Parts: sequence; C-alpha cells; structure tokens
Amino acid sequence: MKKLLGFSALGLTLLISANTLAEAPQRTQRPQAAVNTTPTNETKNNPLPAAMMVLNVADIVEKVNPAVVNVQSPSSDGVSLGSGFFIDENGLVVTNFHVIREAVKSGGDIMVVTTDSSRFSASVKGYDEATDIALLEIKVTDKKPLITNLGDSDKIRVGEWAIAVGSPYGLDHTVTLGIISAKSRGGLDGEYDDYLQTDAAINLGNSGGPLINTHGEVIGINTLIIAKGQGLGFAIPVNILKEIMPQLRDYGRVRRSYLAIDVIDISLGAIRGLDLPMGLKGVVITKVERETLAARAGLRRDDVILSVNNNSISSMGQFNRFISRLVPGSKVEIRILREKKEFTVTAELTEKKEANK
Repeated sequence: MKKLLGFSALGLTLLISANTLAEAPQRTQRPQAAVNTTPTNETKNNPLPAAMMVLNVADIVEKVNPAVVNVQSPSSDGVSLGSGFFIDENGLVVTNFHVIREAVKSGGDIMVVTTDSSRFSASVKGYDEATDIALLEIKVTDKKPLITNLGDSDKIRVGEWAIAVGSPYGLDHTVTLGIISAKSRGGLDGEYDDYLQTDAAINLGNSGGPLINTHGEVIGINTLIIAKGQGLGFAIPVNILKEIMPQLRDYGRVRRSYLAIDVIDISLGAIRGLDLPMGLKGVVITKVERETLAARAGLRRDDVILSVNNNSISSMGQFNRFISRLVPGSKVEIRILREKKEFTVTAELTEKKEANK
C-alpha cells in the first residue's frame, strides 16, 4: 500500500509499529518536516566525490535548516504533523496538500513552526490535489525567513546524491543521505505522477519536506514511501512545483487543459496484445469520451500516442502534464500509431473541470 509521509501526534507508538508497513507506494499518512533550500537557477550535473560529501552535507544542512518548518494542523486522530519550506521572504511555504487536507475541509487552524520554535498561524494561499502540492502563507515580522533555492529536477541524473532533512515521527531536522535511484516513476498515486525515487531514508512525518542535492538546491518534495520496501521513497520533482506555483499564488488553484481521453504506459501486455514493437515509447489510449473534441478528431481506443506537437511522449504522467500545461482552446498535433501505420491528427483542448475538494 502507498503511504503518505505524514504523522499524527497521537498514537505515536501505534504508527511506528503499524503504519510503516504497507504493500505499494503510498503517501505517508500525515506529512512531516524535511530539508529545504533557496530558489536558484538550475541544478548542476556534477555531484561532489564521495570523499568530499561528508563535509559538504554538514555545510548544506547548516545553511538550509533555518528554511525548513514543521506544519501542524488538526486531524481526526490528533494533530497532523508535516514539513514545509520557505520559498519567499514574504512568508510563502510549500508543503504537501495531504498534510493539511483535513484542516482545509474542517476549517481548522494550521500552524507553521520554525527552527527557533517560533509559531505562526498560516493561511492557505492555494492547493492542488492532483499534484499534492499546497502553498501556505504566514505573516512575516521584522525578521525575514531564509528561503530555499529551487533546482532543476529535469537535469538530475540517476545516481546523483540526494539529501532528505525532516522530522520523521516528530524527530526534528533528521538528515538522511542517499542517491536518486530512478526518475519518472509513474503509476503510484495519480494521473500526473512523475516521481523521483530515492534511497535516502524517508519515514512517516517527512511529507512536504524537501529533497536536496549537493548544491543545496531543492530537487523534490518528499511525499511517498513503499512501507514494506527498504529504501523506496518518492519525491515530487521540483519542476512540477515551479510550473504550478504562479497559479497557486495568484489564483489559489491550477487551471488545466484536457483532451478527454484516458491513457496508460505501454506495458508488455500492450506490446503483445496490440502487436507493438519492443521498446516503443508512447502511451496507449484506453478510453475516448463520447461526443468530445477528441472523439471528433478521430482518436480511438488502442491508438498509441507517440508525440504531441513534435514532443516525444514516454509516459502517462509526462503526457498528462504536457497537455495540462497548454492553454484551453488551443489545438495540438498528435502523432498516432494505429495498426502499424503512423499518422497525425489535430485535436482541440478544453478546460478540465478539476475542482479542489
């Protein structure tokens, strides 16, 4: 079962013994704190040699700790504890939506606690359930918060170092070190999945905290673990945050385009069933909604989408995110493989009715 990286203050012993075991990747139950940095230009691709990492990790943690916060909100079984990090000197804090979900539904108070134990009442600036990202805001006093640097998760390579800092089980500012084990992990939690996988230890209570690189830049938001697995943690790539942050800040929600089709990654079963070539990159259409612009464009079930606007498609998450970023009403050129023949269709996008719950 997928576990949300969250934690409830009541029943600590119970959570440790029972909620750390599950079968498939899940968001941890109640998010908790983790490490953060300050928005930067881009992630460099050359991590430091292992011999230099010991000193560098200590230096990075010392610098980013003040930008990391604990996020506390009421839950059905006590207090939900999670993590977050400052991205703006005016008091904007990023966390996972599942950390504050119950508070949003009930109208409960949300508290942000900084490293010096200062407590601030936080308001919800915006949130997006589809990507599990929320933006909080606190009133900043005379002392401006240290903010984090945001890296470029697209440029991260498998095997690069990754550092998670957070508060698993309420243990403030715990630091763990690992590597990026894989990129673009989908099929774990939703239609926009594109997780970074890491073996840096992530536990219940880390949700909303940052995963950082050796340059002190945030490259992901710690979100999921596979509780029965060892070293199987997942983080939302920071570039997804950067894509939707302006909308969350300005409108409180994310406006997305929609093609009115369902797609899946190409599996071995699809290769055999549709007689596709091994190694083919793309996504398979499993459903086309009737009487929609997609249906009128001629898209059909079992069509394989190879590219959109000349951009190659390799996964369901990538396809859904690409379409969602385009302006509703715009037209897209879709390269299709059907019965071993390739051709292009033009389809118009509509706005997805995706009300935040």
